[in-house]
Amino acid sequence: MPSKNYSKTNSEKTESPGDDNSLHTSGIGVSAGIVIGNALVVGSTPYQTEERVLETDEEVRREIERFEKALAKSEDQLEDIRKRVEGMLGEKDARIFDAHLMLVADQALIDEVIEQIKDQRRNAEFVFDKVIQRYASALKEVDDDYIRDRFADIKDVGRRVIDNLQGGDGESAQTDLSDLKTPSIIIAHDISPSDTANLDRNNVLGFVTSIGSRTSHTAIMARSMDIPAVVGAAGVLGQAQNGDEVIIDGFRGDVYVRPDSETLEKYQERIESQQQWMELIKSEADLPAETIDAYRVQLAANIELPAEVDAIRQSYGVGIGLFRTEYLFVNQQVLPTEEEQFNSYRKVVEDIYPQSVIIRTLDIGGDKFISNIRMPNDLNPFLGMRAIRFCLSRPDIFMSQLRAILRASAYGKVRIMFPMVGTVEEVQQALEYLQQAKSELDAEGIPFNRHLDVGIMLEIPAAMLIVDQLATYVDFFSLGTNDLIQYALAADRANPDIAYLYQPSHPSIIRMIKDVVHKAYAHGKWVSVCGEMAGEPVLAPLVLGVGIHELSMSSVSLGLIKRLVRRMRMHDAENLVEQALSCETAAGVRELCENFVEDVSPDLLPEG
Repeated sequence: MPSKNYSKTNSEKTESPGDDNSLHTSGIGVSAGIVIGNALVVGSTPYQTEERVLETDEEVRREIERFEKALAKSEDQLEDIRKRVEGMLGEKDARIFDAHLMLVADQALIDEVIEQIKDQRRNAEFVFDKVIQRYASALKEVDDDYIRDRFADIKDVGRRVIDNLQGGDGESAQTDLSDLKTPSIIIAHDISPSDTANLDRNNVLGFVTSIGSRTSHTAIMARSMDIPAVVGAAGVLGQAQNGDEVIIDGFRGDVYVRPDSETLEKYQERIESQQQWMELIKSEADLPAETIDAYRVQLAANIELPAEVDAIRQSYGVGIGLFRTEYLFVNQQVLPTEEEQFNSYRKVVEDIYPQSVIIRTLDIGGDKFISNIRMPNDLNPFLGMRAIRFCLSRPDIFMSQLRAILRASAYGKVRIMFPMVGTVEEVQQALEYLQQAKSELDAEGIPFNRHLDVGIMLEIPAAMLIVDQLATYVDFFSLGTNDLIQYALAADRANPDIAYLYQPSHPSIIRMIKDVVHKAYAHGKWVSVCGEMAGEPVLAPLVLGVGIHELSMSSVSLGLIKRLVRRMRMHDAENLVEQALSCETAAGVRELCENFVEDVSPDLLPEG
């Protein structure tokens, strides 16, 4: 599916071998674009830490001193990298390394290592390696992409500190991508943020890694540098060799090694056609998202990080329909202060003005929380202590965030949204805390918007059935279709064995959404969608057809959905919904949707 184009090709062509020697595998396209080039297979140099017994108290003292010097040296090196990235890409991308700097300065981590050096009487690198491996292993098991991807950050920092302890320069164990001799597509198990920051931008054509997700720092850096990237393509490493011709399709997540002549020709044609298609999308950037029969659709962006705001404002001119605030909590080993939160929210609010931003309160809990507090070990974190449940159980954390959001509301257009609400009582309690936060700020003479809208996310089927009651307490609803679908169909969307059951086009989902819209509008409340259904061209007509005209999505989908909206009639989308409601299967509904898009804008459908 086209969305943007990016193409670099080597000047020298290689002969394509026959089909029996080619390899095709799929991963996750995290940075859009198509590139054809030659492979450079790299890997991080493994480090070894030897165990050494400290015989005397003086040896222990010297070992602690050596550890502290290695930390200070690592911090200086990371500051240098941050400045280098800021010079290359700007402040927003340099902030990626703030998490690394926090880790080397984390007092809880430092104290733990020092105590173990004293208690175990072992050398610093041996102790530090054990501690950092435990931190990384805990993150690796977390059932959340964004948090799990911090595993790579911890390993990156750990490798640097140990290298400094062993007399290196902090870079010895890193993959050297800073001085490539020829344009190359990098293939690796993983590429650390430090590796990415040091790379030779003129000669790195694209990335393919065995692990990772859209929220990894390497993926964020690849998008910022406009380098096509595919992660999670486990079948490539071990099969590709240096110099092999490779095709990366960052739109679909496809990777071809030693492609046959037919595949190569097809992708060369796609590169040419998508360059033209992208120019067309850019030409529509300033046009309104309005249907042929004059229905205006409000488009907005979902963001994870404040750094994403600049590109959204400059390229699309839309507001923020979902600002996920978890990043402040997962990037620190201690809880963020109210002031830290306020400064972050205020920056987003000011940067996106005069557009508005919906700030979602903390949607985290169970095995997803990283801080110095204890959390219950939920057997099923999807059904456990998370989101609004966690916030209501920890008023200290909740109040700090509510105060920060309210303070930020004085600097622009802010709405607040509570996630995973299932009962009226939860809304009542949340509103009581919000009112308490307002009263406190009033008493302290701190300005805020007294009339900011309050909404809830509809993700739990039980909440969908009591919209009439919930509507008396809130100003708007936002459908979180990702969780809604898995709760309604009892299908874990992360489980590949039952992925076929995760069906956004299931007739029951369409019926629930239509019923919610009818009830909400009867109470004068507006409804938006901030889940994946909003940004998928095949499914968006269903969302529009049930009467939802506020869609929030990943920024990469904004151009696609605007193009769809401008080429369709709302009346036809309403008829599509009526036909869908008579279908018995999700496959039947999806076929109707595909036919609809084929009629109005076939270029939005995936090829072949």
